[in-house]
Amino acid sequence: MKYALIGNPVSKSISPELHKVLYKELDIKDCFLEKIKLTERELDSFFEKVITSYNGLNVTIPFKNEVIGYLDELNHEAKILNNVNCISMKEGILKGYNTDKYGFDMLCSRNGIAVKNKKCMVLGAGSSAKTIIKSLIDSEAREIVVKNKSEKNALEVIEFAKELGYDNIVLFRKQHSTCELIINTTPLGMYSMNDSDNFFDFAVNDNADLIDLIYTSKSTMFLNRFETNGKKVNGLDMLIFQALKSIEIWNETTYNVNSKIDSIIKQLEKIIC
Repeated sequence: MKYALIGNPVSKSISPELHKVLYKELDIKDCFLEKIKLTERELDSFFEKVITSYNGLNVTIPFKNEVIGYLDELNHEAKILNNVNCISMKEGILKGYNTDKYGFDMLCSRNGIAVKNKKCMVLGAGSSAKTIIKSLIDSEAREIVVKNKSEKNALEVIEFAKELGYDNIVLFRKQHSTCELIINTTPLGMYSMNDSDNFFDFAVNDNADLIDLIYTSKSTMFLNRFETNGKKVNGLDMLIFQALKSIEIWNETTYNVNSKIDSIIKQLEKIIC
C-alpha cells in the first residue's frame, strides 16, 4: 500500500518515519508513506493521476483547504473546519477527513489536561487554531481568548466560533492574563528561538497548563517562556494520534496503541533529536 504526504514545504516533516514506526508497532505489512512537495499549479495534474498512484493521502500546509475542490465527499468534521489533512480513496471516491482535532483531543486525554469550564487562550489564527477552538468548544471551555499578530485573522476565527453557536470568545487584551489553558498553534519557535515581536509577552496563571503544537522539541520557546505549576506539553502526541487516525481511516479499522504509545514516542524522539 502506497501513501503520500503532500504540501509545501515538506522537507522537515517526519511523517514517513512516524508512519514507519506505526506500521511496525501495528504489525502492518508492505506499507510506506512518501513526502511530495507540490506547488499550487501542480495540484491539477497530481490529482488527475492520484487514484492510480496512491491508496491514501495526508495533506499539510498550504493545501488543507485547496484540496477540497478535488474531493467527492467530506466527513462531518472536515465540513465544519473547512480543511482536510487526510484523504481516503475507495472505489474511485476521494473523501476528505480532518484528523487533527482527534489528535488534539487525544493529546489532552493522554496528558490529563481538562478543558471543561476553563478559560483558555489560543495563540494564532490559522487552520490549526480553528481546529483547536472547535475542540475547546466541544469540551465545554468556559471562555476562549484569541491572540494573533493579525487582528483581522483573529476576528475571522472568532467569527468561526460564533457561527458554531459559541459566543464566549474574545480578542486578546492585556487584562486576559489569567487563562488556565494556553495553546500555541503558531510556528513561532520552530525555526528560530527569537521572539522579535514579543508575541509571548504576556502573563499567565501560576497553575496554567501550556500546550505547544510544535513537536520538534520538549523545550520549545513557548514552553520555556513561562514558569507555571501546570503541565507543559508539546505537540508530539497530537502528531502521533492524527497519523494513527489516518491509518485507521485508510484501513477501515481501529487500533489500540495504549500499551505501545511509550515505545512509539521514544522511537520518534530519537528521530527528532
